[in-house]
Amino acid sequence: MSDQTSGQTAGEQSGKALPLRLVLGWGIGSLGASTLHNGISFLALFYLSTVLGIDPGVAGSLILAAKIYDIATDPLMGWVSDRTRSRWGRRRPWLLTGALVSGAAFVLLFNPPAASGPGLLLGAVGALVLYATGYTLFGIPYLAMPAEMTDDYHERSRLMSARTIFLTLGILAGGALAPVLVFAFGGGPGGYARMSWIVGALILATMLACFAGTRDARGTLPDLNKASAGGLAAAWQSAFGNRPFVTLIISKFCHLVGVAVSMSSLAFLVTQVLDRPESSMGGFVLASAAGSIVSMPLWLAVSRRSGKRAAYLVAVACYLPVLLSWLLATPDEATALFLGRGFLTGLATGGLTLAAQSMLPDTIENDFRRTGLRREAMFSAVYSIAEKLASAMGPFLLGLVLSSAGGDRGIVLAAVAIPAVASLLSAVALLFYGLDRQLRSARGETGGGG
Repeated sequence: MSDQTSGQTAGEQSGKALPLRLVLGWGIGSLGASTLHNGISFLALFYLSTVLGIDPGVAGSLILAAKIYDIATDPLMGWVSDRTRSRWGRRRPWLLTGALVSGAAFVLLFNPPAASGPGLLLGAVGALVLYATGYTLFGIPYLAMPAEMTDDYHERSRLMSARTIFLTLGILAGGALAPVLVFAFGGGPGGYARMSWIVGALILATMLACFAGTRDARGTLPDLNKASAGGLAAAWQSAFGNRPFVTLIISKFCHLVGVAVSMSSLAFLVTQVLDRPESSMGGFVLASAAGSIVSMPLWLAVSRRSGKRAAYLVAVACYLPVLLSWLLATPDEATALFLGRGFLTGLATGGLTLAAQSMLPDTIENDFRRTGLRREAMFSAVYSIAEKLASAMGPFLLGLVLSSAGGDRGIVLAAVAIPAVASLLSAVALLFYGLDRQLRSARGETGGGG
C-alpha cells in the first residue's frame, strides 16, 4: 500500500532517488497504453473498411466519434480519480480497471460478434467505445502519478525518461509488430483476430505490471471538503489559473500539431517523394525509435546541467535542421542517409518529449502550492486533451495543404514547413515559462534553465 496523506505528501522526500524497480514499474505502463493507442491508430480504419467491408466514411466517423468521447471523458476521469479513496490510493484502482478494459477492447475490436449486418456495426461501435474508456481509465490516473511519487525536480525527469522509452517501444509494438503478426497469420479476418490476442495480452500484461510495480509508490489523499467546493467546473476553471501550466500546454500543443503532421505525411514522403516502397517506413520508424531510446541519457544530462526548459530549447534547435533536410531528399539518396535522418529525428524528438513531460508534474505541484488542493489527475486530463486535439489536427492540416498545393511540392511543404513553424512557436511559448528558473534556484542550481 502506498504512503498516503491528506493533502500533503509523504514517503519519498526531495533529493532521494526512487528505486529503479519503481521507475520501471511505473514506466512500463506507457508500453501498454502506447501499444493500445498506436495499434488502433494504425490498423482500425483499414481493418474496419477493407477487411470487414464497412463503408470507409462510416468507419472513419465511428473512429472520430470514439475520439470525441475519449476527449469528453478526460476531465470527468480526472475529477473522479482526484476524489478517489481506497486502500490502493487514488490512482492504482483505476490502473487495474483500465488494464482489464483496454486488453478486452483490443481483442473485441478484431473479433466482431457478427460477420455482417447490424451486429457487425454495433460490435465495432461497442469495441471503439470500450477502447476509449479503457484508455482514459488507465491514462489519466497514470499521468497524474509522477507529481505524487516524488518532489524531486530531477527524479521527475528520470521517471519521464522511462516513460519515453516504453512509449517508443509501444509505437513499435502497435505500429510494426501488430501488422507483422497479421501478415504472419495469413491476413484477413483470421489474421487480425489471432494478432489481437497476442497484442491484447501484451497490453494487459504491461498495464498490470504497472499496477503491481507501483504498489510502493508514494501517493496523496485529497481534502474532500476543499475538493468539493465548486465541483468539476470550478476545478476545471482553476486549472487555467496556473500560468506555468497554461504556458506548457500551449507549447506542447504547438509541438504536437507539428508531430502529427509529420507522422501523417511520412507515407507520402516515402512513397511519392523518395519513390520507396511502403515497407521503407518501417525502417525509418525503427531508426527513429532507436534514436529516441539511446538519447535518453544525453537529454537527462542536459536537463540536470541546464534545466528542463533549456533541454527543450536545445532539442528544438536539433530538430529543425533534421526537418529542413527533407528539402534536399531525392529518390537517389542513399539508404544510410534516409535511416540516419530517422535516427536524428528520434534523437531530437526524444529530448522534446522528455523535457515537456518532465515539466508537467512541476506545474501540477505548483497548483498545490497555490491552492492547497491535490488535483493531479485534473491537470493530467487537460494535458491529455491537448495531446488528443493536436493529433486530430495533423491529418486535417495535411489534407488542406495537399488539396491546395498537391504533388511533391505540397507534400514537402506540409512535412517541413508546418512542423518547423509549430516547433518555433512551441519554443517561443516556452520562453515565458518561468517555473523552471524558480525550481532550480530553490535547489541552489544555476545555469541556463531559465
